[in-house]
Amino acid sequence: MKDFYRLLNYEIRNIFKFVLVICILAIISPIVFLNISIKDGVNLYQPFEFIYASSGCVILFVIYLALMCLTFIYSIYSNYFGSKSIYTLLTLPIRRELVYLSKLISFFISFAAFLSAQLISILLGYWFVASRIAALEEGKYLMTNGLFLSFVRSDFLRIIFPLGLESAVSTISLFTTLLCGLYYGALCERSRRYWGFFPIGGAVFIMISLLNYRINQRMYVTDYRSMYLQSLVLFLFSVFFVWHSIKIFKKSAVAE
Repeated sequence: MKDFYRLLNYEIRNIFKFVLVICILAIISPIVFLNISIKDGVNLYQPFEFIYASSGCVILFVIYLALMCLTFIYSIYSNYFGSKSIYTLLTLPIRRELVYLSKLISFFISFAAFLSAQLISILLGYWFVASRIAALEEGKYLMTNGLFLSFVRSDFLRIIFPLGLESAVSTISLFTTLLCGLYYGALCERSRRYWGFFPIGGAVFIMISLLNYRINQRMYVTDYRSMYLQSLVLFLFSVFFVWHSIKIFKKSAVAE
């Protein structure tokens, strides 16, 4: 296991600087946008989730999420350029599935750090807005438990940080499928298994359908749908992505 931990440490260090910069930007930049949004004092009388969305912070999250995905893609393709370390990785005295898992786990750890930075950003953003409101007529317009209510009312915040078990399973399935599918897609391209993009397309379709339901959940109050089934399907896609990726690694197809 020591060899696996060394390999995992190598993979994390390979993308650490990029992830750190993205996390710092994810924490600091929303404060700047919130400050611009409430500068004239008009938005201060709106709920926090409205101020957060209208300031452009949701768009910032999407941009940083895309940058995280690009960082992961860079981590994969960097093994094929320069020294072409993919050949060294495949000749290490360690099981090849552990080579695959070390990079995948490094993605999950980095993504967890990114979500933590996003949560810190939201907490700091609420504190910043609340402090501005508290300065108005001795906090007359400051709502008790405003942050919790924002998470309850905001579709975006509930997707990233769900409040219930069903939503939590749904969110985990979305992020798991995203990371596993991203890595699997790159491996299919490198190994010329282009048919692998068909299951990726199926997973994307389910993800979009699930996200659409989560975003417009208030419209489906009278037409409730369980999210467990779609989450299960996404988990099955993730299992397939991992299984076939390991199979590709064992055949050395990624180095063809």
